[in-house]
Amino acid sequence: MNSFRQKIFISYLILLIVFLVLMFPFVTGSVEQIVFKTMSERADELIDIVKQTHDDDSLIAALKNQRHLIFFRVGILDDKHQLLYDSHTRRLLGPYYFPIQSKAHPEVEDAIANGIGYAEDYSKLVGQKLIYLAKRFDLHGKIYVIRLAFPYQYIQDLRKNFEIGFVLFSSAILILFSLMNWLILNHFTSPIRQIIDAIKPYEEQNVAKIPEIHLRVSPQDDFTKLANTLNALGQLVKNQIETLTNERNEKEAILESLAEGVLAVDQNLLISYANSKALQFLELDRNSIGEPFSAKIHERCLELLVQCQKDGCIINDAFQMKQNEKKLYINAVVCPREKERGAILVLQDKSIHNKILEMRKDFIANASHELKTPITIIRGFAETLQDRPNLDPETVKEVVEKIVRNCQRMTKIVKNLLTLADIENLPRFRIHQCNLLNMIDNLIHNFQSIYPHVRVTKNISIDSPFIYADEELLEVALMNILDNAAKYSKENPQIEVSVQKIPNFIQIQIFDNGIGIPEQDLENVFQRFYSVNRAHSKKVGGSGLGLSIVQTIVEKHFGKISVSSKFGHWTKFSILLTDDLEARLDNKIEQLSFL
Repeated sequence: MNSFRQKIFISYLILLIVFLVLMFPFVTGSVEQIVFKTMSERADELIDIVKQTHDDDSLIAALKNQRHLIFFRVGILDDKHQLLYDSHTRRLLGPYYFPIQSKAHPEVEDAIANGIGYAEDYSKLVGQKLIYLAKRFDLHGKIYVIRLAFPYQYIQDLRKNFEIGFVLFSSAILILFSLMNWLILNHFTSPIRQIIDAIKPYEEQNVAKIPEIHLRVSPQDDFTKLANTLNALGQLVKNQIETLTNERNEKEAILESLAEGVLAVDQNLLISYANSKALQFLELDRNSIGEPFSAKIHERCLELLVQCQKDGCIINDAFQMKQNEKKLYINAVVCPREKERGAILVLQDKSIHNKILEMRKDFIANASHELKTPITIIRGFAETLQDRPNLDPETVKEVVEKIVRNCQRMTKIVKNLLTLADIENLPRFRIHQCNLLNMIDNLIHNFQSIYPHVRVTKNISIDSPFIYADEELLEVALMNILDNAAKYSKENPQIEVSVQKIPNFIQIQIFDNGIGIPEQDLENVFQRFYSVNRAHSKKVGGSGLGLSIVQTIVEKHFGKISVSSKFGHWTKFSILLTDDLEARLDNKIEQLSFL
């Protein structure tokens, strides 16, 4: 608004300068016209007076009588250029004056020829430049020329005064006019300033929404109507922004909740959006949004984005990538955005699926291998009995024992496989309240009946012994751990079973002083058919499924199991069982019903 008023002021100033520049020649010409007109009118007055005379002497006398009315110099000549009278010549020359033949003057020549003449010339007699005006008139049949003179300096002074007065007057008018316009503009633009002042905080991003405009003018004023219109538009904009913000937040929340990584780029490959999963996959942060997607981020993804925009069609691909030294199997889907505005990259982590497939292959291979070995042994010994019926009884007995032992091993493997299948589909009705301490006492009693040489101690520190669990499966899990502790023990084996309450969990720990587990094998001991020492496992009849069964049972009870060990010295298994298993199962059933 200040800029607008400044423009008005500058426009007036420029207009004044242009006006003065254009008016100066007009002023100069006006002064000359005024002087010329005044001298011409004065000449006409003198001519009217002298026309009343009868001869030259009375004519001169009449002019002398008008001496007090003559504003400077006047003279009269006849048609022969004879100077009959000059108001200044006789006075300045005094006794030296005599009528002379006047020299030719251009204004006199013009007057004789055209009736009137005008000229500017320097007068040696007067000693200054004069303006001359000559006019012809007839009297008594003769031609006379009256010649008036006016100092040129007077005209210059008059012109200068006139110009100064004109400038001052024009400036005063312009200043007055500008002041009036300034006040009028200030009055009429005041509502506009109020509107600007109200909206300016939003423009400067100091407030989050467009403020409501309130004007200190009449409600019927047009500016009030404008303010009301702007308020209505501001409310519409606010509602639209809120709607768009809610939609954007909802979409972002949906995208953030996805297990897939979603990343969008524009036509220049600048990252315009990326959810948390995509940033995690590509090892980026939020500051990467707005930056170009380069080969440094991921070369294959860059190739897919470029190819998708070039072909304008959906592209699918699968590749591996590393994340914190961990190998991921990724399925990528790239689709173009509408109107060639870029492309969208979707990254799906298929590592678990690949791991499951690998585990399934390993499981089948290991199960086949574990079953194939005893079958081969049984077949070999059976063929021996068939081909050599005359073997001595002692040899037959030994062969039969080996056949029976391998049959038992096969039975155990099949039983464990069936147990795993049974655990995977644990029904709700098998979960009931059981006494954990009684179960542990019975378990230790049964265990020591099998391994009487193993010393077992217990350390119980819980208020209530009751928990919700599948008692039969929980016994299987604990027995498998105790069984491994006994099988992989040294001389004088010792096992300690401790139970204690920690927040939200019951913790069961089984500690033994056995041969321990190498550090590099700790993370794999719960895998199916994994054996730290395969030769020793076969010797003691292990199938490689025991700890896998333990982990599955614990997880089905919403618990956690971990192992720590010092190779050659000790091993400790820690089981955390939730104390609200019943509530968790009921909640899971409700979720499944809803789905």
